[in-house]
Amino acid sequence: MFNQDELHELAALETKTPTLSVYLNVDPTERTTDEYKLALRHMLEHAEGLATPKDIEAVKRFFDHQYDWSGRGVVVFSNTQEALWRVYSLAVPVASGVTVARKPYIWPMTALVNAYGKYAVAQVDRQEVRLSLFALGELQATDGYVGEEVRKLKKGRGSSGGAGRRGGAPVSSRREEEIAQRNIREAVKVTEQFYRKYKPQRLIVAGADPTIAQFRDALPKQLQEKVIGTFNADMNAPEPEIKDRSLEILQEAEQEREKELVEAVFTAAAKGRGGVIRLADTLGVAHEGRIQTLIIARDYHEPGYQCRNCAYITDQDLETCPFCGGEFMEIADAAEALVTKVIDDGGQVEVIDDHPKVEEFGVGALLRY
Repeated sequence: MFNQDELHELAALETKTPTLSVYLNVDPTERTTDEYKLALRHMLEHAEGLATPKDIEAVKRFFDHQYDWSGRGVVVFSNTQEALWRVYSLAVPVASGVTVARKPYIWPMTALVNAYGKYAVAQVDRQEVRLSLFALGELQATDGYVGEEVRKLKKGRGSSGGAGRRGGAPVSSRREEEIAQRNIREAVKVTEQFYRKYKPQRLIVAGADPTIAQFRDALPKQLQEKVIGTFNADMNAPEPEIKDRSLEILQEAEQEREKELVEAVFTAAAKGRGGVIRLADTLGVAHEGRIQTLIIARDYHEPGYQCRNCAYITDQDLETCPFCGGEFMEIADAAEALVTKVIDDGGQVEVIDDHPKVEEFGVGALLRY
């Protein structure tokens, strides 16, 4: 698993020659190893002519002979000319893709940290809380609290079995509720301490619905705002089940974030301020270095032309470059060249799956200015 220090180191790297960045989803619940290998070969075909043959072969050799096919995702950065080789095996899935640029393409890794970085799961019932800290799907720390047992007393066993002297709920029921409430208050205190110690980005609560509601209501506002979802589970649920259920909630949150990003791009483009859509307009602002976040449909590819002198990219067959007067050469994929340009300029790239608007227009962007 990579950490923030490694992420900052990768972000600072800038290579003089092309670096091949490979992201491969290897979730065994979705496809077989042979199917993933075939998908990788198809992706590497798009890198031919952009990445060096040595880098492509190095990646193929790694997956054929070295990788153990564990985990759910793997990331590889290769630049044999500059002795760069990094491999990260992950416990969370990644969106498969290949990119070639003059720096490692780390934005998806940054997005993984944002989506699956440190988060806590609180398993609660009326007696106890079990706290688990995860980072990128791997268990990092645990803690908990066990309070007084909440037991129903049989009727006829002393005064606790009857109704209160002035009516209302039986004394035994009130006693049970008092114990449960006290346990929940103590569970909240332990959760606060856990939060202060580890500082998770998000909190997920598991348990039975009534107890989840009581626990959430008892949390201080700061922690209530960290709760992104809940699910039903008992205290004996194993760690793998807790991890898988919590990852599902994180994936839903990430999908919602992507949806909001796409809507922000199209809203800004419609207003004619701060956003663009379609390849031609997006290429224009990319040449000016104005793209903050590029969104692109996963399988979007379009041929185009690139100026031999200033590297301006266009989807139009022009005689001379409007910026420097240079000659154009035809390129196989203007969309891939656009991604490389944005990464080289320090922008972010979001590959979007199965969104009707993005599928229709191919690309769009939020602008810096």
